[in-house]
Amino acid sequence: MRKTHRNTAIVGWMAFLMAIAAEGLFFSVFDPIALAQAAGREWDALGAYSIGFFCFWGCFAAAGLLAVRLTQAVRDGRPRRFA
Repeated sequence: MRKTHRNTAIVGWMAFLMAIAAEGLFFSVFDPIALAQAAGREWDALGAYSIGFFCFWGCFAAAGLLAVRLTQAVRDGRPRRFA
């Protein structure tokens, strides 16, 4: 398995686990039906949970991929230099 694929798989799995925890914490504080009504939508609770989970998962995956990208070395082996 290539290093890029391995890093993507690791970030995706960690983002999945963090999304589970974030959704549990978020929806233990906020009622999904009340959030849907405040947004002017007609979602049921399962729809709100699903949308929230995928939003959390996407945010954590984007943050993880950005962190991996910023910490990778340049092709010739030198570390990146930030001004």
